Amino acid sequence: MRVKDSTKNLDCFKATWRYFGDKGVYLVLINLLPSLMIPFAMSPSVSMYYLFDMKTLNITSIASLFEYMWSVSYSFWYIGLIGSVLLALSAAITFGVIDRHMRIGEFTVSPRRVKVRLNYNVLTAIRFVLVAAISLEFFNIVATLLYYLWATAFSSYVMTIVFSVLTLCVMEICMIYTMSWFILWPPFMLHTGLKSTAALKSAWSSMSGRLSRTAFSIIVIVIPLQAVMIITAACNLGIVCRTVLDAISYAIIIPYYITLMYNSFYDVTGTERMDIELKKKDIWAKK
Repeated sequence: MRVKDSTKNLDCFKATWRYFGDKGVYLVLINLLPSLMIPFAMSPSVSMYYLFDMKTLNITSIASLFEYMWSVSYSFWYIGLIGSVLLALSAAITFGVIDRHMRIGEFTVSPRRVKVRLNYNVLTAIRFVLVAAISLEFFNIVATLLYYLWATAFSSYVMTIVFSVLTLCVMEICMIYTMSWFILWPPFMLHTGLKSTAALKSAWSSMSGRLSRTAFSIIVIVIPLQAVMIITAACNLGIVCRTVLDAISYAIIIPYYITLMYNSFYDVTGTERMDIELKKKDIWAKK
């Protein structure tokens, strides 16, 4: 498999946005149901909301902090678990939809192809979902421990909030870089026939020189969503708005990430994109 050196430009980033702008609505709809359910068990933004709720919490109690970080909206925790299972299925379908489009130029979300896509992609999708969930929870735990450390180490509220904000920024950057490292892992498993560990090594090796640009591509989609969350928290709009925003974030970021995943894979391997080639032919045909 030929590896392409595209580390010195933003072509992959631009191609991802063009593709997501064209097909994003369909991809969001495929992943919409699990995206609406997962926030009941796992919030991607609770570490940020903590900064706005500090005054109402007993931040010097580690038990109180952990209870806040993992308090499940409306106690419907089982909805989030079901959503996580459904996400593995929807991600498997999304893998198949995007890959088929890029490989042969045919974009279809036909139910007739669901069984085939699940048979080929579901195990890889389960690994992908588990890694993403474990990574998110790991960084939430680290952030919680650091929040507790700052609350007990500083008597000044200002110093506590400053170090907590820095903690949030560092944890989010680490999370984004972690997911950037893993981004080529699923397609390498699916397309090279390598086992999980070997595919991970190849994926990491292929990310050399591309990591910062991939992280930038993710940050660009995360920042607007977090800006809305900050406004929501500052205006104290409540748990319902926070849960809805978490769901919207999942609904946008998950299909965007998978789109970036396949754009990066086709770009780094130098594989011809038939969806682009067919579009060029259609343009010339019209002329």
